[in-house]
Amino acid sequence: MFQKFQIQGMTCLGCADTIQTRLRKESDVISAEVSFENEELLLDSKVPVDNEYIDSIISNLGNYNVKSQNANLLSKFLEHLNSKKPILLALTIVLVSSLSIQTPFQNFDLDNWFITYMGLFFMLFSFLKLLNIKGFSLTFSRYDLLGKNIPGFSISYPFLEFCLGIAFLTNSLLIIANLATLIFMISQSIGVGNVLRKKEIIQCACLGSSINLPVSYLTFIENLVMVSMSSYMLFKLLS
Repeated sequence: MFQKFQIQGMTCLGCADTIQTRLRKESDVISAEVSFENEELLLDSKVPVDNEYIDSIISNLGNYNVKSQNANLLSKFLEHLNSKKPILLALTIVLVSSLSIQTPFQNFDLDNWFITYMGLFFMLFSFLKLLNIKGFSLTFSRYDLLGKNIPGFSISYPFLEFCLGIAFLTNSLLIIANLATLIFMISQSIGVGNVLRKKEIIQCACLGSSINLPVSYLTFIENLVMVSMSSYMLFKLLS
């Protein structure tokens, strides 16, 4: 009997393989195919099985469970947000911190906030990349245009981000810093766009290799925000 289940909690292709291999060992299971991309389990079994049966098996393998078929729109939205929690937390920290730094000033200065935001952004994200430079470079070079075509760029990029963070936070070399940001983020935006267009499953390198998070539209939006900020600042600095 063929049945379809939605599995949540998978973060990579290895998770799908682990679940698939374990289910195939069950005596009542004829075949089991797990799709990481669709978060889907297609099960052929000798007898009908329910969510509780699948949960009892896969919950012992990791933080996996079967999605309720009756989940409402709100719960699906919350599940989606939870799957993007690492990058959302990082961006929230940058946003709140950059806004907090503006509070001592009587008037809110958009230019100053942009500079502070980009500085904190690069400091935090470079730290996450520097935790495992080799692992980051292998992932980054799979989709970033500059990383693909310039030898050594992926290895040096975390240090470049760190230098950009210093430049923004000290208000130094702002024209060069914004120009570099614009070039780097356009390169990443095109690379991420290609991944999304081809529906490939590639780990996002923005948080380094220590945090397993697939490339998503949130990554694309994050890059476009940085493109917009750096373009605006270049216009202001050069006009």
